[in-house]
Amino acid sequence: MINILKAEYKKTRNTMERRGIVLFPVAVFALAFVLTLGMTESYAESVWNWWYVLMLPGMIAVFCYLSLSREKKTKYCHMMTLPEDKGKLMLGKILYMGCAILVSNVIIFAGAFVGGTLLTTSVPVGGAVASVFVLTISELWQIPLFLFLGERFGMVSELLVCVFLSIGGIVAASSEKWFILPSAIPGRILCPLLHVLPNGIKAEVGDPLLNTAVILPGIGISVIWFGIATTLFLYWFRKFEVNQKC
Repeated sequence: MINILKAEYKKTRNTMERRGIVLFPVAVFALAFVLTLGMTESYAESVWNWWYVLMLPGMIAVFCYLSLSREKKTKYCHMMTLPEDKGKLMLGKILYMGCAILVSNVIIFAGAFVGGTLLTTSVPVGGAVASVFVLTISELWQIPLFLFLGERFGMVSELLVCVFLSIGGIVAASSEKWFILPSAIPGRILCPLLHVLPNGIKAEVGDPLLNTAVILPGIGISVIWFGIATTLFLYWFRKFEVNQKC
């Protein structure tokens, strides 16, 4: 699997995928700075909120489409001619994108911490560190979903589904049924870590959304969603690749 990850890394050299790992977070930093200009106690909160609500799902959708476009240009010959199990190769692609999400989340943490320090923002540092890993895990399920949508229906469908899930996640995150919609999980479980509500407003002391009891169940549900989505996608891809001819 390590060699597959290395191969995926080399494939993205000098591509938008590689640059996007940094460019998407930078776009969030600029957006948060403009929107919070002249305000206090709001920069880091704005960075994190815009990131997990909109920009990160959008980044995943774009990365999935670009990765598939690269394979489709060769009719998947780079994958079909290798002796490795094709499902394993695709799993390596999924895991590589998971690593890219982690790196981008680390960049978001660094930028929010530095900018927040300069602008006296009060996002808990420990909670922000934990959010890097919690957010990465809770967004993994989107990778196989967007890979399937990108291959089957194209980029437009990916982006439409991305917007729908993001809006639905914001609405559902504050409800008692937040665990039903996977896109609502990040917004809900990050609340007690970042002290930021799904709508981007700083959470006040005593707010029920600051309950830390939701974190572990939310992570567990996200892992289950990721396992189900990945299993279904790899099953579909193994059947799909049989019909491909180089």
